[in-house]
Amino acid sequence: MAYDEAFKSILITTQAKLSLEYNHLVIKQKEKEAKFFLKDINFIILESLQASLSSSLLNALAENKIILLTCDEMHNINGIFSPFLGHFISAKVAREQVAVSSQRKAILWQKIIKNKISNQAYVLKLFNHMQEYKELINLCKKVSLNDAKNVESTAASLYFKTLFGKNFYRNEICFVNSALNYGYAIIRSNIIRAVCISGLLPWQGIKHNNIYNSFNLCDDLIEVFRPLVDICVFNLKDTKESEFLDKESKQKLIQILQEELILENKSYPLNRAINFYVQNFKNALLENQELFWVNLK
Repeated sequence: MAYDEAFKSILITTQAKLSLEYNHLVIKQKEKEAKFFLKDINFIILESLQASLSSSLLNALAENKIILLTCDEMHNINGIFSPFLGHFISAKVAREQVAVSSQRKAILWQKIIKNKISNQAYVLKLFNHMQEYKELINLCKKVSLNDAKNVESTAASLYFKTLFGKNFYRNEICFVNSALNYGYAIIRSNIIRAVCISGLLPWQGIKHNNIYNSFNLCDDLIEVFRPLVDICVFNLKDTKESEFLDKESKQKLIQILQEELILENKSYPLNRAINFYVQNFKNALLENQELFWVNLK
């Protein structure tokens, strides 16, 4: 089984000892013990601050391209251990990436934002906001090269207030924002791994250009996938009273990686779609190929 076919996500929420045994992850918790074949594991989230693991296990996680995410005291994802898997001609890829013209980047960013707004429109249509759906479709048509008029921002304001209420703001502390941030972090970690494997420089974005951000390119590529998280959060929000995420909500958000998407008329689970999309983006960036359109299903 290839790494992009791995399907198991493991959430560690209580004290545990993680170790390696014959190509299996072994998790010991009090009197319980569980084993998972490494090649089945997509990623592990260490939510508990009382989890310990061996260096031999870390080595095996890297060799099997398994993502390990850490969390802070508030159980928010704050770190990633990603395999350092440089492409076999990574220096050549990096030189070509740095040399890409501004015009090519502007063309690709225009298509990414059109795709993102189109997917946001799909979400509003899914929840019967037909007037706002049509407004987003019209905004999508107005996205120019490099989104020079920042249509993305206008669309986002309309989209989030339609979906989560007119008083909703992305920076307020509430369940919706906690869930959105958690879901986006899960997808972002998978994109980081795919970008590293592709040989592309993760900090060299086509739009994002923060000198303090090591993953500017990953933050460019996540845009088309965000609406999938938004659907999940919308379905969860009315069932939760606390601003904090419970275990059930996190499991629902992690399961997004198995949701189906359409790329080039073919259906893929999200975790595999990300790998195809990143490879296609690399070809579009360096070889002027057409960038795939990502459709929600």
